[in-house]
Amino acid sequence: MNIRLLTLLFALFSATAFGQTSWLDRGFSTPWNTGNGVIPSAPRSNGESPNSQMCRGTIRAAESINDRAMTRAGWFLFGPTYSYGTISIVTAMASVDGMCRPNEYNGFVFFGNRFAGTLAPTVSNSRTDGALSTIQFFNPDNLTVQFVRYDDDDGLCCPSRTSYVSYEITLGTRPLVKAVDVDTRPNCENSGPIETQDNVVSGTVTYRTRMALPPTAVLTVSLLDVSRADAAADDIARQQINTAGKQVPFDFSFAYDRTRIQERNRYAIRAEIRDGGRLLFTTDTNYPVITQGNPRNVDLVVVPVGRPGPGTGQASGTIRGTVTYRQRIALPADSEITVKLVDAEDPEGTPVAETTVTTGTRQVPVPFELGYERRDVNLQRSYVLLAEIRSNKTLRFRSDTGTPVNLRNANVQGVEILVSPSSDEPEVVTGQSLNVSKFGTGSFQIEGRGSELIIRGTVTIQTDGTATVSITRLNGTINFEGKLVAFDSNSARIMVQSSGDADASGEIDVRYSGRNLNAVIGNNLVLDGQNVTLRF
Repeated sequence: MNIRLLTLLFALFSATAFGQTSWLDRGFSTPWNTGNGVIPSAPRSNGESPNSQMCRGTIRAAESINDRAMTRAGWFLFGPTYSYGTISIVTAMASVDGMCRPNEYNGFVFFGNRFAGTLAPTVSNSRTDGALSTIQFFNPDNLTVQFVRYDDDDGLCCPSRTSYVSYEITLGTRPLVKAVDVDTRPNCENSGPIETQDNVVSGTVTYRTRMALPPTAVLTVSLLDVSRADAAADDIARQQINTAGKQVPFDFSFAYDRTRIQERNRYAIRAEIRDGGRLLFTTDTNYPVITQGNPRNVDLVVVPVGRPGPGTGQASGTIRGTVTYRQRIALPADSEITVKLVDAEDPEGTPVAETTVTTGTRQVPVPFELGYERRDVNLQRSYVLLAEIRSNKTLRFRSDTGTPVNLRNANVQGVEILVSPSSDEPEVVTGQSLNVSKFGTGSFQIEGRGSELIIRGTVTIQTDGTATVSITRLNGTINFEGKLVAFDSNSARIMVQSSGDADASGEIDVRYSGRNLNAVIGNNLVLDGQNVTLRF
């Protein structure tokens, strides 16, 4: 590949990466909507599909004529529909990022069943400069949309500016939405000590379940010292957020006392959402921060805890029993036991109901009570209970198989769930080898820095399960070392453990055919505490 071709490729890539935001910095003398009533087709994306098993819960089902017109054009719906009278705004996406946040998305305005135009001339990507953020629609003469604005030194959690775009909507046989003004202002909350980010933890909280929060729900995010496995976590700092009718994702950012942080200790972020005294969602995964190379910015995913009954605050069915194991192993205090009710034929699917019990100082067998909605159960199908035990968010025990439960009676008593020792670490695959590479173009970006062009990738897997992924950029090569944890005839998954002398974690998905490398994709990839985007 000669230098001229590389220069051309780099220019094209740069134009793609940065072209979407320039419209906010120019006047609106030339409108991008024409009033022709034709919905633009969704772009052909190389990103992750919103319809993947992990992310499909973010998709909103089509409910109206306009919704169905959007899906026919190839878009995936997400978020609520904003409406005033006969005017409505639908948000839709073409792809998602590794945390199921919408990418390649826009807002689409309709008058009745006629398409009036989009809110931006180009699609947005989450957590990038110029991304569509908040829609405020009070009446046909008062439509304002916020777009986040990042400066070069902004963290992904905290854009320093916001652009407020106001629109006018022309009604009639050829309805048209037109941007008329933009006002870009600094964000006040980014002033003061938060700008340094040296004693602040921040990030987002979301969940995958298609469930709206009640307006009285409260989100609590806590910074905990989780260094001691034999003691309860020490609460360092926390932030409470009144959701007030808003829905996920929520941003959080709060300061902590530096004098309470020791580099040798381990710290983690925990989040929970409560309505009154009832726990609705909680984190079930360890999110390390601050020390030992971990970041100060994290994206949290919370999981549901049980389901309330309609209008009563109580579930219409109850399962009671115990969780136990045969090994003579003592549980640390305040371990957490999670019990899920799932369809026996789809144990990895969305649970019918779920509950989490804190053990305190108790040892097994530990009793549980799981409420569920009878309307969510199909009595023609079989259901099982699954349980796992975590100590300081680290997996200790898990069900090998589901425990069958008969739901023909609403209230079930005396169920015993037997769990076995387990670990979050996947089993290493051995006995396989692979050596594939390709020249091409892709992108590599470390959080807070510019995107770099990839020109070559190489994947080497040894029979002992060790693996190396080499990514060659214009300014050098970076190697990720790790272990092979999944392998078949056209794909492999590598658990990353290091990168030369640097700390690294996450996973890399490899897709190949024969001796040809087709794709290399990073998932939750972190390098020296910084999030990394890898697509090749």
